[in-house]
Amino acid sequence: MKKNITIKELSKILEVSISTVSKALNDSYEISDSTKQRIKAAAKLYNYKPNKLAVNLKSGKTNTIGVVLPSIKNFFMSRVLRGIDSVIAKSQYNIIISITNESFEKEVQSVQTLSNGLVDAIIIAVSEETQIKQDFSHLTALEDDIPLLMVDRIVNSINCDKVLVDDYNAVFNAVNELIFEGRKSIALVSSINNLNVGKLRTKGYQAAIRNKQDTIIVEGSEEHLEKELSSLVELNKIDAIMALDQESSLAAYRVGKKKEVLTNKNIAIIGYASRVISEHLTPKLTTIDQHGKKVGITSAKLLLKRLDKFDGEFESIIINSTVQKRFTS
Repeated sequence: MKKNITIKELSKILEVSISTVSKALNDSYEISDSTKQRIKAAAKLYNYKPNKLAVNLKSGKTNTIGVVLPSIKNFFMSRVLRGIDSVIAKSQYNIIISITNESFEKEVQSVQTLSNGLVDAIIIAVSEETQIKQDFSHLTALEDDIPLLMVDRIVNSINCDKVLVDDYNAVFNAVNELIFEGRKSIALVSSINNLNVGKLRTKGYQAAIRNKQDTIIVEGSEEHLEKELSSLVELNKIDAIMALDQESSLAAYRVGKKKEVLTNKNIAIIGYASRVISEHLTPKLTTIDQHGKKVGITSAKLLLKRLDKFDGEFESIIINSTVQKRFTS
């Protein structure tokens, strides 16, 4: 393989200035066509490639977008990332991905590192620990620096573009479906009660239940959820479960299978889980589809629009969720 040469070495070979080589390779009108052709041919022959970092430093642009996500084990977030990448791959930009693993400290470090000249803009879904701490100073610091777009897990007080899912209405509508089907005692289970999205979904449940039946809310770890749900099922206290995330959905499903109340539909379940998981369970699990890839596509397009025109009113776009009805409801 040929070793890459520098622009300085190329200029010496051609016996022209570095400036002439640069201008010719960038099709400057100042350089004649014959000289351009000679320099481009030599650049190809000697395997010259521009130093992208140097070009970026000179232009003040990196043509790179930072994507900061709390996890990609979460199916929804992985679909969001796939949507973002599908759009950015067709643009002039590249992406740098940072996974915070729900850590506030890692999120702060990632945002500060990326915004220090590495990227032109950042897409972020804030971590669970950040939402618990309610410390968003690392994000507010970007408001006058580089474009920021918040996806799914948003902070209302920060001025930026936002793409979110209709968490409140999604659960409100799902619970109303259970009520319409004749379910008299619907339990809500959640392991994301610290997240804004979890709180919104809980409010949707409470609004749907209001004045119709008593609320039954179980929150905590998967182990705790399974223990509490097992007791509720054994005592015939519930006939339906609205689960707010994948962990709680699978906990509810395991209890239903163990207590043999799913196949006879004594207990109905609507939850959040990937299609791969929900359709391969027996019986199949009814879920709320958040359309993660669409969320990612919308986010990337909105950010590219912002990069093209930095000013203008910030936009908030809501992506509607839909219930994917299967056996368990």
